[in-house]
Amino acid sequence: MKFMLVVIITLGSPNIGKKNNFFELRIPQKNKNECLKSAKKIMFELPLISIQTKCEPKIKLEEPPIKSI
Repeated sequence: MKFMLVVIITLGSPNIGKKNNFFELRIPQKNKNECLKSAKKIMFELPLISIQTKCEPKIKLEEPPIKSI
C-alpha cells in the first residue's frame, strides 16, 4: 500500500452560528489510480456536511491511527 486516501468530513455551518467539527479518515490504498477512484466514490453533498478528499503518498511505516478529536 503506497497511498493514503484522506477524507475530511466537516459537520456544521458558520452561517448558522455553530462551531464546525471535523473528522479525518486515512484509508490505505494500493496505488494512486485506486486512490483516485475511491476518492470519486466518496464525493457527495449533504446539507451542513462538507466532504473533501485527497490522495497522499504513504510515509514509511505509517499506519492509519484511530484517535478522537
